Amino acid sequence: MEMLHLNDVSKFNELTAQIKDKIEKKEGLIRIITHHDTDGLTAGFIILKTLYRLNKTFQMTILEQLTKENLEKLSLENKDNLYIFCDMGSGQSDIIENLGFDAIILDHHPPTNFEAKFGKILQLNAHIIGSNGSKEISASGICYLVARTFGYYDLAPIAIIGAIGDMQHKPFLGLNKYILNEARKNRYLSVIKDSVYNCYNLPISKAIYYSTQPYIRELNTLDAINLLLDKIEINSKKNGTTVEESEKMFSELQNYVKIEELCIDKYNINHNLKDGFYISEVLNSCGRMELTSTAIGILLGDEECIKQGENAYITYKEELVLELQKIKILTLENIEYFIGDKGKTGIMASLMVKNKPVFGFSENGEYYKVSSRGNSELVRCGLNLSEVMKISKKYGGDGGGHDIASGGIIQKAYLTEFLNEVDKLVTDQLKK
Repeated sequence: MEMLHLNDVSKFNELTAQIKDKIEKKEGLIRIITHHDTDGLTAGFIILKTLYRLNKTFQMTILEQLTKENLEKLSLENKDNLYIFCDMGSGQSDIIENLGFDAIILDHHPPTNFEAKFGKILQLNAHIIGSNGSKEISASGICYLVARTFGYYDLAPIAIIGAIGDMQHKPFLGLNKYILNEARKNRYLSVIKDSVYNCYNLPISKAIYYSTQPYIRELNTLDAINLLLDKIEINSKKNGTTVEESEKMFSELQNYVKIEELCIDKYNINHNLKDGFYISEVLNSCGRMELTSTAIGILLGDEECIKQGENAYITYKEELVLELQKIKILTLENIEYFIGDKGKTGIMASLMVKNKPVFGFSENGEYYKVSSRGNSELVRCGLNLSEVMKISKKYGGDGGGHDIASGGIIQKAYLTEFLNEVDKLVTDQLKK
C-alpha cells in the first residue's frame, strides 16, 4: 500500500483508530449532519454507507449552513445520540463543545480549534493532519479516511466525486492523489484522457452550452455555439466528438480558454452514470434544487432517483445559464463583482473567474451575503480569499473559508467601502 503523506502518520493512525472505536462502540442512534453540495453529499454518503455496513442505527440531516440556531435545535434531541458532522463543524467547534455534543467532526475547512480531541469531540480535519483542505483533500476524502479503517476501500471513488465537486481535481494533489491511486489500484476506478464535452450524454452544442467547467462567457448562447461548430464543420446535434473533431474544436476554443481546461482526465466508476464529472454535476444540481434525498438515492444506484437527478441537472443548468447571461460584471483594479440572486452567487462567481477573483453579492435583509472565488493560478500568485474575507468583521458581519473560495456577510450600507478595501488587499496579495 502506498504511504500516506502526512506530518505525523502515527498520530493520524491513533486519531482514526479512536474514531473507529467510537463508532464501533456506539449502540444508540448516530446522527449524520452534512452539507448540501456535492462534497457534503458524498461525504455524508460515505459515512452513511459505513454505518449501514456496520449495522448501526443512523439518521441523516442535510443542511445549507451549520448555524448556531441549527446546533441549538439539534442539542435538544436525545443526549445519548452520537453526532457525525461532515463537511462542516470545524468552524463551529466551540459551539458544538459548549452545547455538550458527543460528536465526531470530519471536515476540511480551517478549524477554530486545532485540537484533535476536546470535550466529548474527536476531530479529523485536513489542517490538523498537515494537509491543505483547499486543494489536497475535501470532506469526502476525510470521510473516506475513516471508512478505509473499516476496510471499505470501494468507497474511494465517491471521495473522488466529492473532490471534483469542490474543484480539487486540477490536478489531484496530496491525499486526493493518494485516494485516487488507491481506487485505481483496487480497480474501483479507471482514468482516460478525453474532451470535457464527452463527459455527458448530450448533443455537442448542448454539452458546450451547459458546460460550467469551463464556462466560456463568449459562448453563452446556442446561436453562438452553433455558429462556431458550423465554422469547423462539426454536426451540433451529434453526441460527443471524435479525436479529430476534438482537436479541431480545441484549436478554435483556445481563443477563449486554455487547452488543459478542455482536455481532461475522465474518471469512470462502477455506477449507472459511470462518469465522475457527470455524477458530480448531477449531485450538485440536486443539492442546489433541494433534492438532497434524491442525491443520496443516486449514490445508492436507485434508477428512479437517477432519472429525477438527470432531469434536475437539465433544469438547473438551464436556469443557471440564463442567470449567467443576466449577470453584469463590474470591475475594479484587481477584482470583479456582481449583485446576484440568493443561493447561486457562489457557483456563478466560481464560473466567472478568469484573470481576477470574482465576488458575488446577494441581498439578505439588511445584509449582503458574499461569495468570493478565485482559481489555482491566482492562488499561486498570492491570492488568499480566506484572509481577505476576514475584514467582513469591520463591516458588520463575518467571513472566512479557503484561499481559493471564501464567503461571509456584510451590512449593505458598507458595500462600497468593503469593495475598495477588498480590491486593495487583493492587489497587495498579487504583488507579493
